[in-house]
Amino acid sequence: MEQIVSAKREQQTTQSPPNASAGRKVNRSCLECTRRKVKCDGAEPCRSCVRYRCQDACVYRQRSKRHAVSRSTFDKVTEQLQTQARILTFLFPGLSLDEVAVKSEDELRALLGVAPGGVTPSSPRQRAGQHHLLPQQQQQHPHPHPHPHPHPHFLRPPSVTDVGDSAAVSENGDAPADRRWEELPDQPGNVAHDDVNAMGLVTDDQVRSYLGMTSMSAVIRAIFRLWPAAKEHTAQCSKMWSTIPGQPLPGIPFLERDPALNRLKERRCIDFYFDHIHAITPFIDEEEFRQEFARGTRQDASWQGLVNMVFVLGSIASGSDSLHEGYYRQARSFIGLESLGAGNLESLQALCLLGGYYLHYRNSPNMAYSVLGAAHRVAIALGLHREPRRRPNFQSMEEAAWHQRKVETRRRTWWSLFCLDTWGAMTQGRPTCGRWDSSTMDTLFPTASSPDDYMTISLQVSSEFCLICDRMQQRFARSGRLSTQEVMDFDTELVTWYQTVPPTLTDPTLSPPRFLAAREFMRTRYLNARMLLTRSSFLYIANGHRQNLSELTPESRHLLNECCSVASQTIDAIALYWTPNRFHVWNANWYLFQACMAPLLALAVDKNMPTSAVDSTAVWRANLGKALETFAEMRPWMKATDHSPDIISALYEAMTADYEGAFSTPSGTGSLDLFGWYDDQLAELDWSTFLGGENITFQSIFPTP
Repeated sequence: MEQIVSAKREQQTTQSPPNASAGRKVNRSCLECTRRKVKCDGAEPCRSCVRYRCQDACVYRQRSKRHAVSRSTFDKVTEQLQTQARILTFLFPGLSLDEVAVKSEDELRALLGVAPGGVTPSSPRQRAGQHHLLPQQQQQHPHPHPHPHPHPHFLRPPSVTDVGDSAAVSENGDAPADRRWEELPDQPGNVAHDDVNAMGLVTDDQVRSYLGMTSMSAVIRAIFRLWPAAKEHTAQCSKMWSTIPGQPLPGIPFLERDPALNRLKERRCIDFYFDHIHAITPFIDEEEFRQEFARGTRQDASWQGLVNMVFVLGSIASGSDSLHEGYYRQARSFIGLESLGAGNLESLQALCLLGGYYLHYRNSPNMAYSVLGAAHRVAIALGLHREPRRRPNFQSMEEAAWHQRKVETRRRTWWSLFCLDTWGAMTQGRPTCGRWDSSTMDTLFPTASSPDDYMTISLQVSSEFCLICDRMQQRFARSGRLSTQEVMDFDTELVTWYQTVPPTLTDPTLSPPRFLAAREFMRTRYLNARMLLTRSSFLYIANGHRQNLSELTPESRHLLNECCSVASQTIDAIALYWTPNRFHVWNANWYLFQACMAPLLALAVDKNMPTSAVDSTAVWRANLGKALETFAEMRPWMKATDHSPDIISALYEAMTADYEGAFSTPSGTGSLDLFGWYDDQLAELDWSTFLGGENITFQSIFPTP
């Protein structure tokens, strides 16, 4: 019996691989037998490898040993992380961990009040005060690394869902080295490719520009993070929309028609420009422009560029959705890099129309941002930022009047450019880059010729408004959220400004019809600025409570309620005063889209609360229903790429799906007849450009005139 047991042990020892580590299991089959798919006896070398003369390939893969983490170890690591988080919060008050993680060592030292190489920290109270330095104080302590790269062994890389205001990672989640955009001037105007207006996030390969907390991407990403069902529902809707092919751009036949007919079209465009657009930024001398056009003798590039840009905007206001393409091609032949080499007032005005209006209409806001930046440099080179220091001696009253008229045109051009640049940058969250500096710029507001000079008075009050917004933008571009006091101070300034606006500019019964567009633009921009203040501040708070949003402080609740209240006023104003004009609807559509984000954000927050605020949610849903009805009424005058109603509808359906007695979309049919649109109107939409692959994966989230 002992001989039999000894023989079995010897056989087992022979069959087991001699190099196998104790306590580790090996695969029963060697790698070569696994590849050949033959039986292996487990020896080393095995019989199959010996047979095929490949003993060197007879290797066994060892299974890695699993290391299970005990409960006590897990609790210990969790406690350490919580302690570290509390210490960082104490050292850097007002900043989230994600914001601290992307800052360089020198930036962290600056926040702590420690000089590079120093060891003496300031008190927490002093450090907290450093987040609210005045612009003059900030200039004395610039950050040495505006785009720091964190050390890989100390800080984690930011994810695409992070929302912060640091210089390294913007709200769209892109790394600075990868940011770029493509807004080619040759692409058709009915194709949406921009990222600023949340219209270009349609493919995974598109990389976006830097955007701050005031951007649309920040609020839509917050909604999706708070209520993932909205993301899923929008993804499902996008699959249906992307199956509907887009319509090709209609041809531009007017260039080949009779010159006399072209002349009539041009006069019509000029009339529509001065009737519907000029009052917003009245920097062109209408009388002089019409006289010069009637003579028809000027062929220089500056004049041709300006007159064609007037044709472009006038054709849009006239109701055409294709005529502007041909005029834009003509304007581009006169407005280019070469035009910057011939600085004069007319070429500057052409740049203002291009970057201040038309490129936004074409969904090219980054290009518009760049063009207005160049226009600002041209204006300074022309001396528009300074008042004349000497008054010449005039030989006659006519000569003095002509000189004063030129001075007023220069003032109107400077302040119109200032307003256009401020309006266009409100939802970008970028620095103002010295748009206005009172220590080096002293241009006076334009002077009204009479109490009935509504356009000049409007430009005066718009400039005052933009001076407030300019400081708001610069504050939003800084690191760290606004304090409650800052929000209240800015809001008080805005309310006080609007209360001082003359009644002729706010009361529809007192202002002339030609001033309608300027009046409504002023009202919606005022309400939008107030809404951005509270919305952006709340987003900072919501981002810091992503783990336990149900514990909103009274301050947070007040910001959200105030934001929804202003949004409700915006929706009511647009629903009441919008006019059936393509240019007016384009503006109203954008601000209505922004206003809808406030109640949608509030509904997403309410989804995370232990108990729903029934009365408030009913008001929010009612406001969204009113907005969708207004979108449906404006639809015939909207561009094919104005997909704002579709985004709002998808989010609205997702947010109200589980509310008892929830509103349905205005169509109520569940078919593609969205909002009561007719099928021929649906056929004109370029659905293939809306909510494509990227919106399905939602690695990033989704018009500013």
